[in-house]
Amino acid sequence: MENLNLNKRTYRILQGIGEGETTEFSINNKKATVIDLGVGVKIDDGLSKEIGISVAEATMGSLGKVKIEGDRVNVEIPEHPVIATLCCQLAGWSVEIEGKKKLGSGPARILANKPREIIDGVGYHESSERSSLILETDILPNKKTCEKILEDTKSNELIIAAFRDDTIIGLINVLARIVEVGIFRLYNLGYDVNRIVSAKGNVPIPPFTREMMFTSNDAIIYQGTVSLKVNGWDSEITEKAVSKSSMVYGKSFKEIFQEAGGNFYRIDPEIFAPARLNVTDLRGGKEYSAGVLRRNKNPEHGP
Repeated sequence: MENLNLNKRTYRILQGIGEGETTEFSINNKKATVIDLGVGVKIDDGLSKEIGISVAEATMGSLGKVKIEGDRVNVEIPEHPVIATLCCQLAGWSVEIEGKKKLGSGPARILANKPREIIDGVGYHESSERSSLILETDILPNKKTCEKILEDTKSNELIIAAFRDDTIIGLINVLARIVEVGIFRLYNLGYDVNRIVSAKGNVPIPPFTREMMFTSNDAIIYQGTVSLKVNGWDSEITEKAVSKSSMVYGKSFKEIFQEAGGNFYRIDPEIFAPARLNVTDLRGGKEYSAGVLRRNKNPEHGP
């Protein structure tokens, strides 16, 4: 596959944000730039949505477009949706900062092959002088962290956008993963995700509260829709690819999380799926759909 230059394209997106506080490190004749988008500085609420959209598009390596229309987040990936989601947007790189692990996404994952199974499985690789990483963190990356990332990506210039997950920027980024959630579910079901030609999704925006981690997952699980165009579909997995297939479906995510003892890895993985999936098989001309949208914004109290 041709080199899509995703790291260079994303580097320009992050450079163009123009907000936050920037710190630069010089490391063995290499350069690292860290943009603080609300970790240690306050970002104006009026700018947070716009910044959140830019960051969300950066996590997809510039391949996806994000729009906020009314009370919904809409994501469209017209080309290379699997590269955009599994190779870039998936928070698949555990980055160490001051002894703590923080989740990294963006096209720098391709350069570092993080995680190798997914990157090699999709089969897209690129080399780049510039690397672009997005971090969900409450601690800003330091010089030691940047040095390790530069080493792992084999790049000469690194840019990192850092934001907290309990902010408006964080909320938009969780919701903008609606397509990634759908594609990752298919990947875990054993479907050949490289058959996916294009993808789009939409999800409602819940109120910005301290319960955001729970309500954003509720929005995806109970009211999120993913639509795919594919070259060849396995009809047997259609019903398995939506959240309704999970044995914990119907409970609020807060309840699910508490029953799992606050451990994400103990949660039934089948719940991490969109509420509804629509598939158009370009090879056979057939359409498939599964799942339902629940109107009640608090699934804990029933549909």
